[in-house]
Amino acid sequence: MKRSFIVLTLLIALGVPRASAGQAAPVRPADLSTLSPADFRDDELDLPYYLAHFHRVANSVALDGQHRGFIDIAVWRNLVDNKPHNARIMESILSLAYFYTTDRPWNPYRGDAALRVRLEAALDFWTRTQNMDGRFSEYVPGRWGLAPTAFATKFMGETLRLLHGGPPIDAAIHRRAIEADRKAIMAVFTLPDQAAHGRNYTNQFSNAFGGALAYLALYPDAAMDSALRRQLRVAGEDHQSVVGYFYEANGPDWGYDLNTHHSNFHMGWHYARGSVLAAEFSEPLRRWYEWFAYNAVQEPQGRALTMNRAIESRQKRAVVTDAGPDEIETGVPVAEVADGARVLGPTREDLVLRREARRAALERDWPKVAPLDVGTFRAFSPYTFLHREHVRWFPTDSQWAASRAAMRPKAEQRFTHQRTDTRKPVTFSYVRRPSYYAAFTSGDVITAQQRYGLGLFWTAAAGSVIQSQTAGTGTAWGTRRPDTTLVYEAKSFAAATSAGAQAVTLAAGNRDLPAGDVRFDYALGVSGRKTVTFDDRGMHVTVNHTGAFAEQVPFILLASDSLSVKPGIVELRRGTARVVVRWSPATSAVVERTEERSGERRVVAVSIPANGKLTYDLEVP
Repeated sequence: MKRSFIVLTLLIALGVPRASAGQAAPVRPADLSTLSPADFRDDELDLPYYLAHFHRVANSVALDGQHRGFIDIAVWRNLVDNKPHNARIMESILSLAYFYTTDRPWNPYRGDAALRVRLEAALDFWTRTQNMDGRFSEYVPGRWGLAPTAFATKFMGETLRLLHGGPPIDAAIHRRAIEADRKAIMAVFTLPDQAAHGRNYTNQFSNAFGGALAYLALYPDAAMDSALRRQLRVAGEDHQSVVGYFYEANGPDWGYDLNTHHSNFHMGWHYARGSVLAAEFSEPLRRWYEWFAYNAVQEPQGRALTMNRAIESRQKRAVVTDAGPDEIETGVPVAEVADGARVLGPTREDLVLRREARRAALERDWPKVAPLDVGTFRAFSPYTFLHREHVRWFPTDSQWAASRAAMRPKAEQRFTHQRTDTRKPVTFSYVRRPSYYAAFTSGDVITAQQRYGLGLFWTAAAGSVIQSQTAGTGTAWGTRRPDTTLVYEAKSFAAATSAGAQAVTLAAGNRDLPAGDVRFDYALGVSGRKTVTFDDRGMHVTVNHTGAFAEQVPFILLASDSLSVKPGIVELRRGTARVVVRWSPATSAVVERTEERSGERRVVAVSIPANGKLTYDLEVP
């Protein structure tokens, strides 16, 4: 008896959970048949799926062996990366904590003893995998990095908030989790390599802003507060281009900006709102939405915006309707004070309609829910639980419409605007004329998936008709040799620019160009030269090239559109609207109806063969 007492005392002192694998009963399944959709609030209608499958996630926590506490089920992140050294997997500790602490009539897991054993084991494992300097690893054991460290602070920040007022867990493990979270936050804010990496992958670094504010709300800490304020001050220049985007691999990226950055700023705004730090979150997003408004165009039908997408540096996003994590409708709470952010939903009216539809679907199928698709990236994502208690703000339909009407390509009919980055020599040009709007990019291509030149062509009558595709071969706009699938515009090029009768000298920053026709002239490698001119009628292109080449024009077509192709002419009809491409010499174009999609539209690649010289006009009759 005395020996057992000593062993138990030692285990407690070491922070090892008291229950062993043999003592821990499995977490029991939730029986949805004893519940009904009426038990869930309107903002909880996504939770029956997670409630039904939660026991599988909880019971996947290893309770024996070297990796005791690892969440050994591939429901968050890629299957191939579901490894004990990957701290990103352990972000699902938040999922465990949410069900352990949430006090709702439908939740049988609050304070559950079997769940507590697994939550404590997972927290213990997470703290044991931390490097001495506070960092965690992701893809390779011992390769300590920014992403697994900074993301951990965001998810652990909400986990600690839930545990702070919830059912108890082992005090020693709880204390070690608090200490590990602090070490991770301070590592992000103080280690030079973290700041250097964060300048290029800013979505990773800014996780720690919300993570630190969540920690400070529970545990005041002068050193952390000072480090946070210092990093927020430098982030305006280090993280955000003067152009407006947040740097991802040194360039713009719609996916990370619309998802992770919005999540990070949502959490930060929740804690900073109404304080002296509020502007550190509202101002960057205000600038970002100013940039966004030049790159997202409205369609005659539907709520989705079509993106000038081929400039994106890392992910792939052709259209967008809502911002924030896909798992939960967060909206853009900063839109409460930043009118430009109201262009994305959901609106309050959207939420009413969506929730009515979801409740009806639940009632029709109850108690059935979708199966758990183990092995997929977001089958049971902790983002589902991250923002549930954070401040929400949604625009009304009228506020949403007013914000969209104020987007410059919608509000004005004539301007030429240009934005040039300070870190990389990349220039983004935007041409608005009464009948159309076009986006054109030149300069250094930063990542292999980017395609420059004409990125988007929109007409007032038809909406978006041409969109160059990210990482596109035949679906990217531009010129290519017949022996390659890549257009010249997939490589860096400098374009001599003129507006009206004036040559334009590129300068970092954002400005309108003089009135008049806009012309871009640039080399096609060492094989030729290309001139692109925008006037009131449309776009006019001249290509001079040694030998054979092809010119590519990627149309995006609705199912109801018609595309007629004859030698020297392609005509798109969308209702009563028309867009025509005419070229000389009048060769026969090759048309490929690809499987690529841009929202509801199919990408149709038109390739015009030529030899020596080609001129063509893209006009809106």
